[in-house]
Amino acid sequence: MIGMSFADALFAFLALWLIYLAVLWLRELNRVSHSEWRLSNSRLFHCDKCHHSFVLKKMENLTRCPRCNAICIAKRNKL
Repeated sequence: MIGMSFADALFAFLALWLIYLAVLWLRELNRVSHSEWRLSNSRLFHCDKCHHSFVLKKMENLTRCPRCNAICIAKRNKL
């Protein structure tokens, strides 16, 4: 049997517990960063007629709203 005082055992338990929590936290950060949505404003369209927002996979400047079939123009954001 390993000779260990109560203080040493408590310290070892807390150290292992903190390492376990750090591993779980890093795993969660990694999972969230891989499944996070990234959307550029150039692909986001907003219909002025029915206020429906939608995303197109193709890079187009002019399209039709899928809800009301109105023509929507991509607005360029000036920085």
